[in-house]
Amino acid sequence: MANIKSQKKRIITNEKARMRNRAVKSELKTATRRVKDAVAAGDGAAAYAAACAACRLMDKAASKGVIHKNQAANRKSGIMALANSVATAEDKAAYVKPAPKAQKTGSKKAAAKEARKAAMAEASAEKAKRREKQLKEEKKAAERKAKEAEAAAKAEAEAAAAEAAEAAEGEEAAADAE
Repeated sequence: MANIKSQKKRIITNEKARMRNRAVKSELKTATRRVKDAVAAGDGAAAYAAACAACRLMDKAASKGVIHKNQAANRKSGIMALANSVATAEDKAAYVKPAPKAQKTGSKKAAAKEARKAAMAEASAEKAKRREKQLKEEKKAAERKAKEAEAAAKAEAEAAAAEAAEAAEGEEAAADAE
């Protein structure tokens, strides 16, 4: 095992590249096997479709540096020659290029973030409703207290007026007695 830090990192990256290359090469072998199987079955349309798919994979592998571009060209040539031995002009004309895969937009992290935002917005709306209800109740309570205070003040004023009237009558009676 290496002692140098950069060499340890290099070993790890080389291993990752090796695993990727192994997977791509295996995929290429599977693609060429599909072409050979279709040719053996005598199915021209399937052979041509498989050959086109295999050629695409070869180009991808060459662009990623898994295989050399000349090796990709040689393999593609061999595959197409094999497919053309079975495929007719009608098979080639009937070939429809497969639709591209739908690209994923975003990630799990983005989806989780959107879900959190939606939950927070919902909670915020719920909180606003509760706050509105609380404010209405506080307003009603304040109005009730104001009415009660007004009634109490009125009652107090009446009581004071009644006392003043009694005191005035009492003074009048005292003045009359004198």
